[in-house]
Amino acid sequence: MRTLTLHPGRERRILRGHRWVFGNEVADPLHDFEPGSWVEVVSAKGVPLGAGYVNPTSLIAARIVCPPGKKPDEDFFRQAFRDAANFRDRVYPGASTCRLVFGESDGLPGLVVDRYGDVLVYQATTFGMAKMEGLIRELLCDLFKPSALVFRNDSPSRAMEGLDLEKGVAAGKAPAEIQVQIDGLDYVVDVLGGQKTGMYLDQRDNRKASGRWVEGKKVLDLFCYNGAWSLSALAAGALETVGIDQSADAVQQAKRNAELNGYADRAVFASANVFDYLKRVPKASFDLIVLDPPAFAKTRSSIAEAKKGYTDINRRALLALKPGGILITSSCSYHMSEELFHDALVSAGQASGKRLRLLSSSGQSLDHPVLLAMPETRYLKCFVVEAT
Repeated sequence: MRTLTLHPGRERRILRGHRWVFGNEVADPLHDFEPGSWVEVVSAKGVPLGAGYVNPTSLIAARIVCPPGKKPDEDFFRQAFRDAANFRDRVYPGASTCRLVFGESDGLPGLVVDRYGDVLVYQATTFGMAKMEGLIRELLCDLFKPSALVFRNDSPSRAMEGLDLEKGVAAGKAPAEIQVQIDGLDYVVDVLGGQKTGMYLDQRDNRKASGRWVEGKKVLDLFCYNGAWSLSALAAGALETVGIDQSADAVQQAKRNAELNGYADRAVFASANVFDYLKRVPKASFDLIVLDPPAFAKTRSSIAEAKKGYTDINRRALLALKPGGILITSSCSYHMSEELFHDALVSAGQASGKRLRLLSSSGQSLDHPVLLAMPETRYLKCFVVEAT
C-alpha cells in the first residue's frame, strides 16, 4: 500500500477514534491516488494511523478501516463480520431481522448489511468498498449461508463517489417478497423494490418503548411507510390508528401488514401528502401522533430550510392533538443536530400555543450503534413530548 501523509496536527481526531480524513488534512497530492485504492494513513511525523481507502474526488478523502498493523485482507473482513454478528446476537438475542453491519460503527466504512430472515441485503456506498464487493459477497455467503444475497447499490450517495446506481441478486434466488418478524409482529418486505434495503429498521427500539403511551389511544401515524408504528401501537393496546403516506405502494404494504397481524379492522391507511393532510384534519382529533418523516436536511446548506420544515410540520401535528396528547417526533437528518431539532420543537410549541413537556429522547436502535468518537454515526433523534 502507498502512504497517505497528513498535515501536522491533523492526526488528533483520528487518534481519538474518528475514521474520516478530509481533503484539506492531506499533505500529499490527492490527484496522484486512484479512487478506491488502499493506503496506509500516517501522521506528519510518520506515525501509522491505520489502513484505509482513498477517493481524491470526494470531500472525505480517505476512510480508515484497519487499525495500525492490520491489513484489509480476507481474515480482517471475516473477523469484522463475525464481531458485528456477535454484537447483534447480544443486543437482540434470537432476532432474525436486524441491521447486521452499520458502516463505520462496525469498522467497515461504506458498507451496510441488513438481515431479513435468511436473506441478506447489502449496500456498498463508497469506491473503496465497491472494489471489495467480490470478497464481501464471498464472505457473507460463507459465514451466514443466506438463501439469497441481494445488493441495493442504489443509494444516491454512490453518485457522489462516482459510482453507478444498481441493484440485483448476487447469489441465490430472492423471492418477490419475504415475510419477517420483528418484536412479535409480522411484516412483508420487498428487498429489491422497498425503501432502503426493504424497510426501515432504525426505529425498532423507539416503537417498542412507545408502548407505554398508547394504550386506549387514537393514534395518527404520519409518514407511515409500511405501518410499523401503527402495528406496534395496536399491539400495545391502542384503540385505533390512522396511517398516512404519500406513497400508494407503501400504503398497500401497510394494509397487508395490518391484515397479516389481525389489525385490519382497527388500522386505517390512506395515501396523501402529509402537509396537506394536516391542513385538513380537524384540531384536537388524536390522542397521540407519530411524526417520522424522511430527512429534510440532506446537506449542510439546507439546514435553515429544513428547520423551517420541521417547525411547520410539528406545529401542524400539535394542533391536531387533543389537550394532554402526546407527540412522538423524529428527525433522521444528521445535519439537523439534536439542539437544532429541539429548537424547532420549541418554536412549534410556541406557534401552536402548546406547552411541551419532554417525556423522553432517544436515538437509533442498537443494531445501528453509535461510534462515540464519531458523531456522524448518530443521526436519528426521537423526542416524546406531552402537549398541554
